[in-house]
Amino acid sequence: MNNNGHKTLVYDYAIVTLGSLITALSLDMFLIPNKVIAGGVSGLATIVYYLTGFPVGVQMLIYNTVLFILAFLLLGVKFGIKSIYSAVVLSLLVDFFNYVVKVPIPDLSSDKLLAPIYGGLIAGIGMGMVFWRGASTGGTDIVAMILNRFFGISSGMGLLYTDSLITLFAVLALGPIPALYGILAIVVTGKVIDAFLEGVEHSRTLLIVSEKVEEIKKRILEDLGRGATMIPAKGAYTDQDRTIVMTAVKRRDLTQLRKHVREVDPKAFVIVLTNAEVYGEGFKELRR
Repeated sequence: MNNNGHKTLVYDYAIVTLGSLITALSLDMFLIPNKVIAGGVSGLATIVYYLTGFPVGVQMLIYNTVLFILAFLLLGVKFGIKSIYSAVVLSLLVDFFNYVVKVPIPDLSSDKLLAPIYGGLIAGIGMGMVFWRGASTGGTDIVAMILNRFFGISSGMGLLYTDSLITLFAVLALGPIPALYGILAIVVTGKVIDAFLEGVEHSRTLLIVSEKVEEIKKRILEDLGRGATMIPAKGAYTDQDRTIVMTAVKRRDLTQLRKHVREVDPKAFVIVLTNAEVYGEGFKELRR
């Protein structure tokens, strides 16, 4: 790895660490103390915490470890080190801020509605930073991938089903109010993540020339969940018929796609273009 590669790696981990720290603060200052069950592993851990007193961070670490192992056994997925790092750091920081630092908890007793709004806003910024550098915090994303592989359920619907079950558990265990606040937090978090990523990244279009276009197409469709267009072409030097794979991805997916192409065909010819705007499924809605 050259010097620029080292700098990029250090920068990535610095941003992922900061994003995990911000997300942990949102949990400790707003979501957990106000019983806001915002789905995911943290939501499940919060429910169990209020039922048993078992620390949220330790639970998150246990749940994520089990999910990463399941993903490896069932999907054969080699999760990026950054994602595992983010999940571990987030879990540790949640308990560190709560039990060691004892971060101040704002008094929102007069207006509980502010907890899911502030918590969702801050969590969205933190998670947006993590996603921006091509990592994730694990959790229910893995469950969604398993449902997609074995039951054909889309990743979005898989996340919805999983978070809905956790929300139902919250209703049964803690009552309807924490669950309703959690739904609000989920919406706010999602909107902030989208706004953050749209603000810091442009999408990319890739033109890929390879002898193994079918395998590359399969990786794009199944592993990245993106679409692709197959363009017939002819090599100017060889005069041979070729097929160019054209696909548009968000910048956070670019590293993963490059990795897939390199694994399938290290000799592939790849052109990466920066887009001004992309409209359509998976990107912005085409409006007037």
